[in-house]
Amino acid sequence: MALPNSVIGNFVRNGSPLNGEDLTDRLIAAALWGGETELPGEWVSEAGVANARSAYLNARPVMFGADALLVRAMHRDDQLEELQITFADAGSFFGYAEKKKGEAKQNLEQRNIEFEENYTKVSEILEKQLGKFDKKPKESRRGRSRDLRAEYLEYEFDDQGLVIRLLKAPSRLIRINISRKGREVDSWLDSSLEKVSDRERLARYAGKVVKSERADVTIDGVEVIPQGYRPYCGLNTLAMVSRYIGLHLDEDWLAVAGKFQNTGSAAGSDMMGLYHAVAREAQLSMNRESRYDVNTVRKSLKMGLPVVVWRRWDSQRDRLHTKISREFARGGEVRYESPDLKSLPSADKKSPVHASVIIGFNDERQEVIFLESWEAQSKPRRMPISEMKATADWVFCFQP
Repeated sequence: MALPNSVIGNFVRNGSPLNGEDLTDRLIAAALWGGETELPGEWVSEAGVANARSAYLNARPVMFGADALLVRAMHRDDQLEELQITFADAGSFFGYAEKKKGEAKQNLEQRNIEFEENYTKVSEILEKQLGKFDKKPKESRRGRSRDLRAEYLEYEFDDQGLVIRLLKAPSRLIRINISRKGREVDSWLDSSLEKVSDRERLARYAGKVVKSERADVTIDGVEVIPQGYRPYCGLNTLAMVSRYIGLHLDEDWLAVAGKFQNTGSAAGSDMMGLYHAVAREAQLSMNRESRYDVNTVRKSLKMGLPVVVWRRWDSQRDRLHTKISREFARGGEVRYESPDLKSLPSADKKSPVHASVIIGFNDERQEVIFLESWEAQSKPRRMPISEMKATADWVFCFQP
């Protein structure tokens, strides 16, 4: 439960020799940051940002005296640009909550105690170890939008020419970011986009739109970020779009910014405010509607801007989406029958709400094309436009 299913599965299978190994000296070595040596261990690629590549270490080492949950590396032009090490993450720790009755409620309370104890322990270890390099860390920030702003303690490692930023979000997240001195950034927007005009940036998005021989109009470059066993579909889909539009945001920090609680659900969070904050950070606007308007969605998609939709989910319809999407990918021409709108999950508001990313449409087949934040559903899927219209609760369109 300490990591998303999609990540921890690899750790368990591979039994990396770096599990529990202290990699501190190797990951802050001047030779590594100078490009003379390579990162140790096996690294798995994941969704990047702009022209920066991202990957995570397929192991759980020790860093600065504490067990690391996840180590990420960001490269640009084959040069290591940043390391991000997560030591505590409430979302992965709590996972999905059971109904809070009887024993389940007591278990949740006990897990809160366990998480707080570990959070305090790790926090003290890191501050003590980092204090050996810099006894007077300064405060720094990242993020222009107040709702997305991260507050750091910044330690300078003069001997190695590095800067380490310690992020502590009380009761939620502890991580550090390592970068070369002078290369620190104060915005979530990728450095390659900072000086690009709005017009050029929008042209880049539009250049991602492609049309296939079978009439699919889709946006290329939106990568799946698996949510694991966490109530994070609304966060991971937002993270997928965020990275596509050039923001170095991940679902764990979005959970903090969105005021998620340690309850194993999204209840009480400020998801609406979070979506608007992400749009502002990317210098875009947000069109939020409680209904699915075909023209508004098409306008965003044709500009190369994905659309996030919160919709009522149904397991039977989900299996049908999977079946027809796979058959179409194999060259088949099977089509959906017109769905009985009264039988769709929108007719029963007790059906669960799920978030998906719409990346395209097919007018000939009257379908929308979308992605899920599930590891097993990393390829584009399809459903009738009429079904999407009938089951959508909220639609978030990013626009200039």
